[in-house]
Amino acid sequence: MATLEKIRKQKAWLAIVIGGALLAFIAQAGFEAIGSSSRNRAAAKVGSEKIDIMDFSRRVEQEAADDQQNNQQMDAAVRQQQVLDEMINEKLLEQEYKKLGIEVSDDEISKLMIGKNPAPAVVQFAQQVGAKSPAELYDFIMNPSKQGVQESQVADLLRQWNKLKEDIIKQYKFAKLQNLMAGCMQANDLDRAQMAEESAVTNIVTFAKKDYSSVADDKYPVSDAELKAEWEKMKPMFKTYEDVRAIHYIAVDIAPSAEDIAAAKKIADAAYIALQKGRGVDSVRVLGTVHIDTAMVTKDKIPMKVRDFFASAEVGSVRRDTVATGNHYEMYKLMNKQVSIDSVDLAYVVVQGDAKMQTEVMNQLNAGKTLDDMKKAYPQKVDGKLSDWQRLYLIPDSLKAKVNNAALGTYFVYNSSEQGATLLKVNEKKAPKTFYTVATVTYDAYASTKTSEDLRDKFQAFLNKNKTVKEFEDNAAKAGYNAMGAMITPSTPQLGGQYQGIKDSRKAIKWAFDSKKGEVSPIFSDNNDVLLAVAVDDIYEDGYLPYNFDQGKQMLTERVRNSKKGDDLVKQYKGKAKDVNGYAAAMGTKVDTARVVFAANGDPKLGNEPGLIGRIATAKPGTLQGPWKGENAVIVYQVVKQEREERKPTKEELDNRYAQTRGAQVLANPQTIYQILNKSTKVEKHLIDFY
Repeated sequence: MATLEKIRKQKAWLAIVIGGALLAFIAQAGFEAIGSSSRNRAAAKVGSEKIDIMDFSRRVEQEAADDQQNNQQMDAAVRQQQVLDEMINEKLLEQEYKKLGIEVSDDEISKLMIGKNPAPAVVQFAQQVGAKSPAELYDFIMNPSKQGVQESQVADLLRQWNKLKEDIIKQYKFAKLQNLMAGCMQANDLDRAQMAEESAVTNIVTFAKKDYSSVADDKYPVSDAELKAEWEKMKPMFKTYEDVRAIHYIAVDIAPSAEDIAAAKKIADAAYIALQKGRGVDSVRVLGTVHIDTAMVTKDKIPMKVRDFFASAEVGSVRRDTVATGNHYEMYKLMNKQVSIDSVDLAYVVVQGDAKMQTEVMNQLNAGKTLDDMKKAYPQKVDGKLSDWQRLYLIPDSLKAKVNNAALGTYFVYNSSEQGATLLKVNEKKAPKTFYTVATVTYDAYASTKTSEDLRDKFQAFLNKNKTVKEFEDNAAKAGYNAMGAMITPSTPQLGGQYQGIKDSRKAIKWAFDSKKGEVSPIFSDNNDVLLAVAVDDIYEDGYLPYNFDQGKQMLTERVRNSKKGDDLVKQYKGKAKDVNGYAAAMGTKVDTARVVFAANGDPKLGNEPGLIGRIATAKPGTLQGPWKGENAVIVYQVVKQEREERKPTKEELDNRYAQTRGAQVLANPQTIYQILNKSTKVEKHLIDFY
């Protein structure tokens, strides 16, 4: 019956679900209006299988409804991209499961859902809705008539149960795949011996190095042919799996002007003066534009900035921030101060029956009968909970008064009707505390209509004068704008970064993929706080980024130039000294010492030099090595001492090290599995065609 009671109390939550369903219907109708030419197209293609755009749309709508229920806000395009990536990964996994014969049997899922040791997520779900066990919840959902409940009343619980079941099946299949992959990579005796030797010796090295950054660049020009040759060597790094657009964009914040801020300050000052009048906040409400939030809290919940002030202040006292935070103004008023019980532990019993039965149950409980005794005496008519802590100031006033006046340990009627009643008993009352009723009044300065129009007019005038990519980028700073460069793909959900980027900028991205090289966009203002325009610098569609795109060219140029510097420096220093000290003097640097273990990443003092660790590990102690050309410096070094670890690692330690560095924990990592599957299967994404 506790489950039934929880269902009856979830009317507000159900309203949200219904609202989300209506929203989904509207979105579905709007999506279907895209046109018959798009209806049979896929959101993505994974191998030979398609992800239907309508299935994708329904999944997005369900995620959006869940976000709304959980009071989460997410950019629509970010959510869409996350859902598509999830569906692609699910499709890749299902294809892999089919190849490997990985399945979850009916018996396995039954044990996971309602067995003796069900999955933790199922136990948690059952507890959340008031059931004693998953098995009890399952029986309630599948046989509602036993509890006198209509099927329609458990429809949403059934949906959640089935969704949880799907998730558990996915998790169990994935766990089987992880175990299979982990089992494929186990250390053998040769692996253990190698790992033991790699970590057994520490080489103490003295060295001197000449960093390439200390050498002027202009002495080492880099030709176009050299860039192309270096690009060929590193071609796999430039591989793309989607089309790419190189763009610049300008984002103009619609921020309040000096006049807007001055006007806002006047309103905030007026609110502060009004707040000081009387005991309430009605004088502030007439301003209309301010936000008022009133809460009854203990001292530790009062904002830190006014906590100490209100602890000793008189009722009616007002405090404000002396300086606005950005364009945000805050002020506080102490509405009331009272001593009240902090929290109470309540027992409640729900009785389904007439007044006579209600009285009988209450009398027997107060005479010493237990809740279990009542359940046996009145099967399926009595249920309840023996302990439930409640913060007193959060419960309804009608209950608060009864709890304050109730004697400890005695059941009383909270509410009743001809069909049933709720009986309560106060088990314990916590010591009284001082509660403060605090009104928080806030006001934010926004750009006025005139300010917004002026910003748009100025930006439009700039775009009218700068219609080419070169003009757009070259003249932005002169006009007070910042033209930001970016590389985008059809999977880029928003400009400026996936999580901290410009919300509602997906239309600008779609425009870039629908446009030609050299075009400049109109103003996009889907985000009410930002004006946005985009210029298409270049289009890359052949599967590899070219050698001369901005970021790539910089990296290749540095590599070629560093290689030239290295060759020149090696030639310049070779044979100029007989020891590390002599080379350090020739290079104009100092001698330093490093500790190098082959199994580790080296010593930070040596810099990022991947090839150096292996050279040091095989160098003969006492023998001068170099000058050696590294990626970032020319280095001369000498192993002066070797320290061998006397303690040999155990088999278990070596197996764990293997798993962490090249075995189970690497291969069976979810992200690694997804990367392997994505690279081994052709994946085409078509979301840009729709959104």
